[in-house]
Amino acid sequence: MTGGEDAALLAELRATLDEVDPVPPLVLEAARAAFGLRRLDAELAELVRDSAEERAGLIAVRGDGNVRLISFETGLVTVELQVTERGTVRDLVAEVSGTALASAEVETPGLRHPTLRDDSMISADAVPSGLLRLHLRTIEGRDLVTSWVRV
Repeated sequence: MTGGEDAALLAELRATLDEVDPVPPLVLEAARAAFGLRRLDAELAELVRDSAEERAGLIAVRGDGNVRLISFETGLVTVELQVTERGTVRDLVAEVSGTALASAEVETPGLRHPTLRDDSMISADAVPSGLLRLHLRTIEGRDLVTSWVRV
């Protein structure tokens, strides 16, 4: 077989397998999230507070409940993330304290979303619901990432 024939045969086999036994979406999402571990030198900001967990034990009296507040910490750096639900997308606003930022982006499995940044404030609109984390680069050159969270 030639290289072209091999490629055609592999493409046909791939299409057949995708039709007969497709990979479940949850497996793909988890694999993409695990791929994000390739930056093991980044400092992890761990989840310390999530208003969704706090609301689970309370009875809602008023409000539509579509705003969620999530806090992450690592050392002296704190990230306060506000997530506003809009159907299948999320609008994000975050405030970072304890360090100055050089750049920031939102990561979802397989994609990176740019953010608008104004000093310590970060925002991103229309991020798809599901797993996400923030990747921050400080002016000192440190990489910080939040733990993955499902929104």
